[in-house]
Amino acid sequence: MAEAPAQGDTQIIVSLAQAAMAVHSSAIDALPAPEDPRFHDRAEGLLSGLRKLQIALTDAAGTDRSTLSVIVALGEVRSRYNDLMVVTAGAPGATLGQQLYVACTRAYLSADEVAVSAGLRKDLLDGLEVGQAPTKDEARKIKDLIAALGNLANFGAAESAGRPVPAFNAANDTEGWDEESIAEPVSG
Repeated sequence: MAEAPAQGDTQIIVSLAQAAMAVHSSAIDALPAPEDPRFHDRAEGLLSGLRKLQIALTDAAGTDRSTLSVIVALGEVRSRYNDLMVVTAGAPGATLGQQLYVACTRAYLSADEVAVSAGLRKDLLDGLEVGQAPTKDEARKIKDLIAALGNLANFGAAESAGRPVPAFNAANDTEGWDEESIAEPVSG
């Protein structure tokens, strides 16, 4: 079993993560337009690096010597990863994995929740995110899943182009809730 990093080691991890994020951010800002044939290869390289940073910071955050700076750095990495995935999923030639990641994120669903409900292997969604190819049957189920989630992955292209993104209107969907308890605050 690995020993938890000392407090100084945690700060070194954060400093290295911040340096890596500066490099990644510059590279992300310099990406060609999503329509450019070079976009996906370059974006995937950056996404891979961000996934590695996320794993390292998640491990550091899980130790008993974690600090708020670790959590802040982890949040920054996840945020930048998500932003890049939204643009990538909305670009021509986006993979099913990229589109599904964005659809699930927009619907606030975990990979495990989606896999179970759609009849997919739990490890498939993580594999798709890193570029694994689904079988024909899995691809069909994934396309159906994206459609069922409102094809939210396509909204990434609208956001990156500065167009408004349709939002779920909770006021029109009270199924399972007492409308009065939604509209009025609880007094105590």
